[in-house]
Amino acid sequence: MNCHRPAMHVLIELILTLLVAQGIGLTARAEDAPAQAEFQVIGYLPDYRAAELDLNALSHLTDLIVFSAEPSANGELDQSRLKSVPWDRLRGAKTRHRVRMILCAGGWDRSAGFAAIAADPVKRKRFAQSAVRACLDQRLDGLDLDWEHPADATQQQNYARLLADLREAFQPHGLMLSVTLAAWQQLPDSGFAAVDRVQVMAYDHSGRHSTLEGAKADVQSLLDRNVPAPKIILGLPFYGRHLKQPDQTLTWSEIAARYRPASGVDEVDQIYFNGPETLRRKVSFARQSGLGGVMVWELGQDAPGGQSLLRVIRQSVDHQP
Repeated sequence: MNCHRPAMHVLIELILTLLVAQGIGLTARAEDAPAQAEFQVIGYLPDYRAAELDLNALSHLTDLIVFSAEPSANGELDQSRLKSVPWDRLRGAKTRHRVRMILCAGGWDRSAGFAAIAADPVKRKRFAQSAVRACLDQRLDGLDLDWEHPADATQQQNYARLLADLREAFQPHGLMLSVTLAAWQQLPDSGFAAVDRVQVMAYDHSGRHSTLEGAKADVQSLLDRNVPAPKIILGLPFYGRHLKQPDQTLTWSEIAARYRPASGVDEVDQIYFNGPETLRRKVSFARQSGLGGVMVWELGQDAPGGQSLLRVIRQSVDHQP
């Protein structure tokens, strides 16, 4: 037996060992992607906030989700609402702060095209191809789907088919796929299986719209449907809603400037929000429950400097065992 392997073989094995040690798969596409087991801190950035956001906020994130493209009824991914997004600045910040950048498709007033796409196999394929092109063109790391909301069981089944087609199209490129939904949505098991992350919007409930108890119930509803805990991402609000008039909202920045609430206060003038202490408890719950991370709606609603809720979240994550 020859114990002296050629130097090139040794070098190749050394490189492969280093790649594995760094958590980098051979098919991985995300630039500077965090290790798979890292607790994820994900923030949405709407197109109408993108120009004004201090991009240093990305230093507290693992993932930035740009909101949002719109699914067209013909199967294309319409990015016309994203014309004001400073893509070059975002890509620079993405590299500087070592975060992934994801494109969202859909949202409350941008979901009308989903039903037609999901119901048609040809349009599903076209949408998947359009999404791949968008991700590759903009150097994105994946897509987040936010259909608000499928109207019935048939649309939920079609949604699962769309997610499966996206997964098939994404795999050769190493692109990530997430779905963002309300806990009451009845996505079939195949839909959950197709995605890397299930981001639960644990807010906008009636009354006190985003309590710790409500968050626990939302997570449990997904666990009861056999969604693995590491795949679940807990949604956190950076805004408050009126207890009786839910259309009346204030951003955390507005609440902090107007009322200067103490850290443990979550309610002022019948506006319910999540203050620093509640967010710390939610992060602790997510960590102790083995969830994959937390997600924030949305970064432009945060307060600057020492009043930043994103900073509270980052500190809570870093100080957890």
